[in-house]
Amino acid sequence: HVLPKLMRLKQKHTLIYIPSYFDFVAVRNLLLKREVDFVSVTEYARISEVSRGRARFLQGRKDIMLYTGRAHFFLRHKIKGARHLIFFGLPEYPEFYPAVVNMLNEGLSDKVQEEEDDVSRMPMSSLALYSKFDAHQLERIVGTSHCDRLVRGEKTSYMFC
Repeated sequence: HVLPKLMRLKQKHTLIYIPSYFDFVAVRNLLLKREVDFVSVTEYARISEVSRGRARFLQGRKDIMLYTGRAHFFLRHKIKGARHLIFFGLPEYPEFYPAVVNMLNEGLSDKVQEEEDDVSRMPMSSLALYSKFDAHQLERIVGTSHCDRLVRGEKTSYMFC
């Protein structure tokens, strides 16, 4: 449900964090099937591929970047140029959540923001997709009391920092 909305809005500078390589392959194949222009950063990519992809993402030539949890665990890349963040599942380690969220707006200089005025005016956003089966990961990020409310609550979406 998220991908069609993302394509319809033509949202630029979107970083999609995917904790599982299995899910990464599924999302990558879906994007390829829909002929979406994107870059990916995985633990298996060559350094030159990662550098080229990160530069294209920062410059806005690629609207979407897929970033795997294993790449973050082993390589700890600083992804610059992200304005929107989608967690396609919660990180396995709780310290990864703030580390990835803090990448928002990193590296978008005033010069880039002047060139892409519509991008700089758009507010940053973060979306975390989870289910009741992700309660342990969610609990490590938000705490026990908030986790119960987020998992057992009647609403379908919540805002938390």
